[in-house]
Amino acid sequence: MFFKPIIALMAMMVSLVSADAVSYPRPSLYDKSAHFSLKVNGTYMYTVSYAGFDYVHVSMDEGYPTEFRIKVVDQDSIESYNISPRNLGINATSQENELVFSLTEAQYLIVKINDEKEFVIMVDPAEVDVPDAKGDGVYNVLDYDADDSGKSVTKGIQDAIDAAAKKPGSTVYVPPGLYTIGNLLIRNQTSLYLAGGSVLRFTGNPSDYTTLFNKSDIGPGTWWIQTEFDSTDIKVYGRGTIDGNGYNSRKNKFMADLLVPVGTKNFVCDGILVRDSGFWAVTPIQVQDALLTNLKILDRHDVSQNDGVDVVESQRVTVRRAIAISNDDSFSAKTWQYNEGTTVPYPYSPKPQNDILFDNCLAWTTCFGYKIGQGVWEVQDNVTFQNSVVYDGSVGIGIHHEFGSDTASNITFENIDIERLHGHIPGFPGDFGTWLGIYVQDSKRGVGPVQDVTIKNIRARSQGTRNAVIQGHNESSIVSGVTISDVYMFSNTTAATSLEELNVHNTSWSKDIKIINS
Repeated sequence: MFFKPIIALMAMMVSLVSADAVSYPRPSLYDKSAHFSLKVNGTYMYTVSYAGFDYVHVSMDEGYPTEFRIKVVDQDSIESYNISPRNLGINATSQENELVFSLTEAQYLIVKINDEKEFVIMVDPAEVDVPDAKGDGVYNVLDYDADDSGKSVTKGIQDAIDAAAKKPGSTVYVPPGLYTIGNLLIRNQTSLYLAGGSVLRFTGNPSDYTTLFNKSDIGPGTWWIQTEFDSTDIKVYGRGTIDGNGYNSRKNKFMADLLVPVGTKNFVCDGILVRDSGFWAVTPIQVQDALLTNLKILDRHDVSQNDGVDVVESQRVTVRRAIAISNDDSFSAKTWQYNEGTTVPYPYSPKPQNDILFDNCLAWTTCFGYKIGQGVWEVQDNVTFQNSVVYDGSVGIGIHHEFGSDTASNITFENIDIERLHGHIPGFPGDFGTWLGIYVQDSKRGVGPVQDVTIKNIRARSQGTRNAVIQGHNESSIVSGVTISDVYMFSNTTAATSLEELNVHNTSWSKDIKIINS
């Protein structure tokens, strides 16, 4: 009997345990949201105003209930709301102009309230392995005269990296602050840690950078932050921000890939926030064995060709737990033509691409959510997109084989939830605006086959504004071996059993399309 009240007291104490949450200082160049405030377990977080949506970045302990309280500061009540991913089933309550819910696991969320713009809440797990700013083997950029005010283009970060490279296994530490930098080369066996509240900022001025390529329809560009060729064991991590200043860069007729692991092995990127890219945001190029995780890409919807993650000519690359908001494709895999346009600076001759995994991702785009292509100049084999969500886009999932004559094979789209689709992408057969687009297009730069595609456990809450497509081009570029299973259209509780139910009406130059439901 004596133990019963003790047990009851312990149970009560456990029930009152809640997670700690950390909000990162809002850099001085960003304004706070004029539409939303957020309290986590009663503490205000640092919100950021942005083009098209506002956002907040938080880290939290997992395994305990953590209360999130969103206030719509410019409205008196909440009439409607949506929390995506919808398949998380987050239960919320409205209290006047506040929306309240709890999380026990870190999630990336897109919240729509009334007629306000979206509020993107990015919750990461609590940081581990945070380096000591003054620890052994840690090179603090302030010790190398890095300007943390953003008033000048500083070379202190590169100087710290160069010094750290002389002692393999060292870490370069970037404290909170604003750092305006030119091209940055991350050296062999060196880690770059960006503390929460730190921002690396692209100037947008072409004279501050080395032009590495030209793209015929846009103009000159550079790789802003890249790895050293023939390097190994490079890590970029922390809770800091890489700001591409892309909107202004494109006004200046310049562009940049922001984070470019290239010609490297055993690369890790963990926890970084990337925003406002003027071209492709994160591009693993000719990489072997890489992990990109807890990755947040916040591009603008009014800057063209600003893809989120493009994996190019690489092997054994995993992108896990990521959000990519962009005008162009959110997540894609490509192989390109040798020594032309954007490929001029590539370190090696063309490489095949294989064993690529996109897992637990969230896409918001005006183009494809998850895509192979457009380039298939070299083989792309065993590429998987799984356990992921399209918040909104023109095309949910697909393969667009437009450039090159090689084969895309063993492509899997599994456990994908397509929430909304809008509009269309001009220039395709009847334009693309659909939940599924598999298409070989002849743009006079080669055509090739698509083989062995698995489409499994898909929820298409919207079918799009155009018909779905499974279409080759000719006898040398047939789409073959497409297996479709357990695809649920709209809110249906039974899987589609025919191409008509799937809204697939064009299957020319295709064969062996099967629907096999479990």
